[in-house]
Amino acid sequence: MEPRAAIAQALADSVRALIVGHVAPDGDCLGAGLALGAALRRLGKTAVVACADGVPASLRFLPGAGAVATAVADDEAFDVAVTLECATLPRAGALAGAVRRARLVAAIDHHPDHVPYADLTDVDPRAPAVGAMVADLIRRLGVSLDRAMALNLLTAVVTDTGAFRYANATPGALRLAADLMAYGASVHEVVRAVYEEQPVQAVRLLGTALTGVALHHNGRVATAVLTPAALAATGASWEDTSGIAAALRGIAGVRLAMVFEEREDRIRVSLRSRDGARADRVARALGGGGHPEAAGAEPAGGLEEVVALALDLAAAEVGVVDDEQPAPV
Repeated sequence: MEPRAAIAQALADSVRALIVGHVAPDGDCLGAGLALGAALRRLGKTAVVACADGVPASLRFLPGAGAVATAVADDEAFDVAVTLECATLPRAGALAGAVRRARLVAAIDHHPDHVPYADLTDVDPRAPAVGAMVADLIRRLGVSLDRAMALNLLTAVVTDTGAFRYANATPGALRLAADLMAYGASVHEVVRAVYEEQPVQAVRLLGTALTGVALHHNGRVATAVLTPAALAATGASWEDTSGIAAALRGIAGVRLAMVFEEREDRIRVSLRSRDGARADRVARALGGGGHPEAAGAEPAGGLEEVVALALDLAAAEVGVVDDEQPAPV
């Protein structure tokens, strides 16, 4: 039996299912997870959708988002645990233990760097989003979509294709979006909620980041550093950093953008790329992962050490061997 069919059978035979997205969740893992949870409940199952970091403000419009759990009690038992977009089990964060306790673990992912850890593994790097894979899984479960499920799945596709701007905006992705819109889901609603309803403090933080942009490696790499002082000055929170790396990628000539967040207990790096540069390769070398054009990592070390290492890795990725001083901006 092929993996997706086996996962569908396992879920159909289950009573209690746990659906877990990755830390720092995006619209793909949350949208796909909420849709799958709703489908399982339609079949009379108990389905818990969980994410260790909770739901970011830009995704709280998703149907069912208010019920997403951030923790699972040690004595809660599940027949099946499904991880979404977790290339490694640690990507589930504090929920990794709950996943391990399930009778059967199924992993659904489209990252090419997936490291097998589950009993059942469905990995398709050609899928534009895990939401596309889950849409097919729901079909195999025999559940008809409604508007809420369609909106969740459409959000997965829209956000993971960068509102259909990335290379993974394939004909299949567009056909799936059209099918989901037929159930009443709206691309406009997703784009407005995710990209066009930013709080003013997030816009101020973006301005601070853009003011401090540095260009490296013949202008092919752009970096910005965000500090607690920058957050305090703008009234922003770390949740407001979303979208800054994508803004840097829009600079003419830039192939790789990196934003370094100097958090209290760690450095978080957000990477975005284009024109053949691979954000995921740099992220993997930093201990993280992601997609070819969007990735992230939380490497060990202080800010200066992490920035220096990331710039060395970026040089190789964009085809520059010799390091040089940042270009003026």
